[in-house]
Amino acid sequence: MIELDIDECVTAIRNRETFHAAVNKGAFFIKIEDYTHFVCTAIHNGHNLRSGLVEKCALNDAERLREEDPYTADIAANMPITVVANDSRYEYDLNRPPETCVYEEAWGQAVWRDPLSAAEKKASVAKHNAFYTVLGALYEQLESLHPQVLAYDVHSYNYRRPGMGDVPLFNIGTEQLDTQRWQPVIDQWAEKLGKISLPGIEVRAAINEVFYGRGYQATFVGNNCRNTLVLPTEAKKVFMDELTGKPRTEVLEKLHAEFEQVISEHVQR
Repeated sequence: MIELDIDECVTAIRNRETFHAAVNKGAFFIKIEDYTHFVCTAIHNGHNLRSGLVEKCALNDAERLREEDPYTADIAANMPITVVANDSRYEYDLNRPPETCVYEEAWGQAVWRDPLSAAEKKASVAKHNAFYTVLGALYEQLESLHPQVLAYDVHSYNYRRPGMGDVPLFNIGTEQLDTQRWQPVIDQWAEKLGKISLPGIEVRAAINEVFYGRGYQATFVGNNCRNTLVLPTEAKKVFMDELTGKPRTEVLEKLHAEFEQVISEHVQR
């Protein structure tokens, strides 16, 4: 793996170079083995807080981890193009617009012991903007090569909260998508997900049952990329203990293999 700054990464993409890089001092990883027509992202995978914010954070590691999406980078790790965030959503949330990407409180908890300074907030927003500069360059390049581009926007969610009830293993959020254009592709993705088999786990895929796809990656793509479809896909945290963060290795490995298989089938639709 190499290290690139934002300008170097954008230049490499525009030159159609293949690479595996830690970008912007490791804020995220991007791997491009081939300029295919599909991308897998894990924008809530990260847990890092930059120096100076750890001491200010009112939440401990376990509390932060509970609302992050650990192991989502593993689910589609072998795909030819992957983009993985390493910074915590508590530093800046890549699925929120830049104006609101820095939390003051989240899930009813104050995030900071003391309010962040204007300079600290500005630094976080700059990292958010940098990520989308690279992502935009990537989608622009792929759209120049392919008539349609698919982005599998992989997340995970806690399902043991009181009152959750019978929720699907996979939820696809389509509220921001052009369903008149893309509904057949969305339906095929749900169908593929529903055929995944995991040991001792009921598999069901649903559309807009728990989450509606209101995140910023879908917003960004909808505003900037005419021929790219983002598929916001949430997986229940059945592959880990959502309270401790410990992985259930046998489930995670099976999910990894099956998820990549259904992506491979879906992109050949």
